[in-house]
Amino acid sequence: MLGIDEPDLNSYAALLKILLQQLSRLPAPLRAKIEAELKEMLHLIEDIRPPRFMLIGKRGTGKSTLINALFDAQVREIGAVVAQTGEAQWVEYQRDDKKIEILDTRGLQDAGQTVEEDSASTPKESILQAVKDRCPDAVLFLCEAKGVDKAIEEDLNVFEEILKEIEKIHYRKLPIVGVVTQCDQLDPPDILKLPTDDEEKNNNINQAVRVLEERFLSRPYLRGLLARVIPTAAFVRYRQDGTQDPNRDYRWNIDLLADLLVEELPKEAKIAFARLARVRKFQKEIASTIINWCSAACAVFGAQPIPIAELPVISSIQLAMIVTISYISGRELSLTSARDFLATLGVGVGTKLALQAIAQSLIKLLPGYGSIISGTAAATSAKVVGDAAIAFFIDQTPIEAIKKQLGTSN
Repeated sequence: MLGIDEPDLNSYAALLKILLQQLSRLPAPLRAKIEAELKEMLHLIEDIRPPRFMLIGKRGTGKSTLINALFDAQVREIGAVVAQTGEAQWVEYQRDDKKIEILDTRGLQDAGQTVEEDSASTPKESILQAVKDRCPDAVLFLCEAKGVDKAIEEDLNVFEEILKEIEKIHYRKLPIVGVVTQCDQLDPPDILKLPTDDEEKNNNINQAVRVLEERFLSRPYLRGLLARVIPTAAFVRYRQDGTQDPNRDYRWNIDLLADLLVEELPKEAKIAFARLARVRKFQKEIASTIINWCSAACAVFGAQPIPIAELPVISSIQLAMIVTISYISGRELSLTSARDFLATLGVGVGTKLALQAIAQSLIKLLPGYGSIISGTAAATSAKVVGDAAIAFFIDQTPIEAIKKQLGTSN
């Protein structure tokens, strides 16, 4: 019986080591097929990196406020009267093991003194200094809802120059997400909570979006980079202890913005952002892909009946699947969470991770189980456990509801 000592339970590498040890016991042709199915999953976590966003807009458009709203925490100080952001700088935001990099910039055309220091003479120069060594994955162009038609052409001139310079430096065209900010401040002023059924408010919001879209579409270079223009409201008041005041929370369309951003990110940055901003749709898509990989790997066993004595191979694959789904949901990369999930689900594994015990328990989730499991049954088992992991870790379905559905409740 193979096990992993308690100190190793937070090591994903330990799980992969056990999995590879188990696979090494199989005949070469069978092992090669399984390893091919698992290759993508095994490298999924190794390849991820923090996503990088650049925020651009004139002073007062709410760049720092949007950062706070997007990540559900007070990341940047907000300048209430004078310009706050000085030198364009990459800010690493980290919570638990989740990271993201944001290039917060001075307001375009901002010639005044900022609270924070900046050695560059212009916002353009400041931004280009910051992107020389690190290229953003995407750009958010922010425009205040009440100011979409105020001197925006000059802003777009500078913006276009910056993007063309970045393309020369990094040989990349950056996707643009237009963000209409502070939509809650549009008339009528007494309606701050969005969405609303008020026709006047909605018409004003839609008009602001159309105006900004037209400005982008009138420029051939920017038109080819524009992903979408999204109306938002981002203000939320934080108490001194860092918690949010629910009576002063006016965030709207922030989830929609997060969904769009994850679509525009390169593959290696998608998961990190989805974990941080809890982009549930993308989390479930990736988790379903992982289940398919694991089910296909288990199905390879269909070539011959598998005695329960050989089930640690299958259970290792399924355990790796659970750990990865848990990680994608936003939890730490931990074997402990997978062990606890299985134990709560009704699979008793004790204080040590005994793969033989897991295997014997997992087979009981299938109707008509016996001493032999076929490849089809192994694939079905992976699908059952994987779907339960999605329900628990991503959808946050109560464990008792999952157990009842699986028939493992007492």
